[in-house]
Amino acid sequence: MNITKLQPSQFRDALQLSEYAFQYQISEEEAKKKIESYMDHDIYGMYEDEVLAAKIHIRPFQIWLNGQKIRMGGIANVATYPEYRRNGYIRELLTHSLAEMKKKGQLVSYLHPFSIGFYRKFGWETFSNYIKIHFSKADLIKQNEVPGYIKRFTKKNYTRDVETIYDEYAQRFIGMFARDENRWKDTIINDRNIAIYYNLDHEPLGFILYQVANSRMEIREFVTIQHEARVGLWNFICQHDSMVTEIEMNTYETDPFLFTLANPDMKVHRLTYGMARIIDVQEFLNVYPFQPTNHESVSFQIIDENAPWNTGTYTLSNQSTISYSPHIEQQEMSCSCLTINHFTALLFRYKSAQELVDIGAIKGNKEEILKLEELLPKINPNLMDFF
Repeated sequence: MNITKLQPSQFRDALQLSEYAFQYQISEEEAKKKIESYMDHDIYGMYEDEVLAAKIHIRPFQIWLNGQKIRMGGIANVATYPEYRRNGYIRELLTHSLAEMKKKGQLVSYLHPFSIGFYRKFGWETFSNYIKIHFSKADLIKQNEVPGYIKRFTKKNYTRDVETIYDEYAQRFIGMFARDENRWKDTIINDRNIAIYYNLDHEPLGFILYQVANSRMEIREFVTIQHEARVGLWNFICQHDSMVTEIEMNTYETDPFLFTLANPDMKVHRLTYGMARIIDVQEFLNVYPFQPTNHESVSFQIIDENAPWNTGTYTLSNQSTISYSPHIEQQEMSCSCLTINHFTALLFRYKSAQELVDIGAIKGNKEEILKLEELLPKINPNLMDFF
C-alpha cells in the first residue's frame, strides 16, 4: 500500500482510529476541537479498501540546546486497527517519517513509547529519567524562613514570569521543550495551580505546578533557579499540612532537593521518561555545543539502518569543523563505531562514553570515543513534557 499524507477532510478517519486504538470516546464538540488541533500535525497513513488501516502523527516542536531552539518532530498517535496489525505498516510509516522530518529540518525526534524495545529497532533511545518522591504529612517540616514571598496563579491570571523561570532553568539541561504561552495555558497548566517564589527584589526564582484534591497534593513540576526559591517553595508546600495527608513530587534525577531536608530518607521512584532520536547527524553536530579540546581531531562511525543518510564516518577537528564520509570500513580500527541509538544517548548525555564502552556498545578503537567524551558538555538531559 502507498503512504498518504492525510488532508483535513481525512482527519476524522485519524480521530476514529485513535478512539478505537487508545480506547476512548469524545463528544462531537470535543471531536471538532481535536480535529482542529490536527491542523499543525503532519499525519501519514495507509488506506486499505478506503479504510485508514494505520497512521502516525508528526507534531512540530522545538527544544532547547545550548541557548538556542532547534526543531524537533514529536511522534504521536501511532495506531493500527487490529485486523491490519503485523503487516509491517507501522514499520513503513516510521521509516517514512524519518525522511519527512529530515526534509522539514527537524534535527531530532521525541516520542513517548508503548514499548521501548519496539522503538529501539528504529533508532529511538531512552534519554531522560525523573524521580517521583513520596511524602507523608509527618515529613512536612519547614526549613529556615527565607525573605521572599509566594504568589499563586492559574490559567485565568497567567503570568509570563513562569516562562522567565522555565527558560533560564532549561539552559541547565539538554533537550528540554521550548514552551510558548499557548502551550503553557492549554497543555501544561490546564486546571492546575502555579505557585511562584519571588525574592525581595520581586524577581521570580522558582515555581511549582501542582494540584490539591482529596487530601493529596501532586506536584507535577518543581523548578528553581536559586536555592532560596527551593526553600521558599518547600515551606509553602509544608503550609498545606492541615489540608493533605500525602504529597507526591516530580523532579529531575539529580536534584539536590532531598539532600537539603531534615530527613532525606523518602520513598523515591525512578522512572524513564521519553525517547529521543537524532534525525540528521550532520546538521545536529553543526549546532551541538562541543567544548574546547587539545585533541587535533576525533573520528567515529555511525550505523543507522533506518536513516541511511546518517551512516558513515565523521571527523571533528579542534577548529570545530566536521567532515563526513558515507563509507564504513568494517575493519577500521582508527575510530569508534556505534549505532544511532547509542550516539543519541551519548550526545544527550544520558550515558557517558565509558558507560557505553563498559556495556560493549562501542566497536573499534574505544580510545576515540573517550576522546569524544572530552568534547561534550557536562550537563544532564531533562524532559518534563508529554505530548
